[in-house]
Amino acid sequence: MKLLLFITASLLAGLAFSAPTSENTIAESLNKDTLTITEEFFPDSLAVYTAEHDIVKILTPLNALNFEDDADEEDDEGSDSDSVTFIVLADVQENGDKVDQGLYMLKAGQATKLLDNGRDAAAANDDTKTAYFAAKDGIYSYNAAENKAVKYGTVTDDLISIAKVNGSDVIYALTADNVLLKVTEEGTKKEVVDKVVNAQEIILDYQNNLYYYTSDKSVYVLVGDEVKKFEGLPANPSYLNIINPPFVIENGVPVIVDNQSYLVYENGTTEKGDIELVVRPTAYSMEATLIQYYGYNKKVYEYNILSIILGEVLTEFKSFLDDMTDSIQSIATRSRSDLVNA
Repeated sequence: MKLLLFITASLLAGLAFSAPTSENTIAESLNKDTLTITEEFFPDSLAVYTAEHDIVKILTPLNALNFEDDADEEDDEGSDSDSVTFIVLADVQENGDKVDQGLYMLKAGQATKLLDNGRDAAAANDDTKTAYFAAKDGIYSYNAAENKAVKYGTVTDDLISIAKVNGSDVIYALTADNVLLKVTEEGTKKEVVDKVVNAQEIILDYQNNLYYYTSDKSVYVLVGDEVKKFEGLPANPSYLNIINPPFVIENGVPVIVDNQSYLVYENGTTEKGDIELVVRPTAYSMEATLIQYYGYNKKVYEYNILSIILGEVLTEFKSFLDDMTDSIQSIATRSRSDLVNA
């Protein structure tokens, strides 16, 4: 899946040209096999929201909150910042612990607090306008009509991570004690997933395989009833993050290990990426692929790869993208369901 890594790297690199002082640095990076991400890749012109706390999670739902197949083309004329995203804020301590500062809905640069103690958000790739939130006192769902979070089911556990299965009512929720719960029957039934031990965070790919990492920063995937450990990643890293994948990837997820990007797949294989991160975003949202959001330095940044291709000021970078234009345009013109269900 070189296309994913290329698009992600290109997105960050290309838009940095909008910062005049960055042009030489970015041009040098583009001529290397490895793209190096620095602070210059986060110009203020791309910031769509500034918070008072660290941005630790961002979710862009791939459902009817943002994407409706066969929608009128005129909708494309609106700002990408009109997308519904959910962000989680926290104060991150030196030891990595987080002090909750709220879960918000962000649209058109305006943030609405939904929960004081929300820690994570998830949504299925479907035709609903629903998202689900992990909170200190259980699971909440998003009421789009009233723009608020409402209690979902009867789970009251202290939760830190959540993932929604496509095509069923199953929700995976991870407790603060690192116990994985499988929640069904509209949130009224829960069972412990014994095969997953000591998980610190959970992510689903678009085939409903569950990825997680443990306290020693080893990464695993649960495929059906089988747990596989990824052996191709560096051992004993000081930093690790697993990320919700773009919808062009069905059976894998991106992983950041220290300052290097990787892809891990359901079959247990790994692929080293071409991105080196001198600075790391504090949150990632690349689900929509061509419109992505990143948290950095208490700001949310929005990146639009189509703006790169169509923009007047990015001639040098557009030349760099020439070999990928057909693939990028194919992604842009196909529907969400076509891509995920292909």
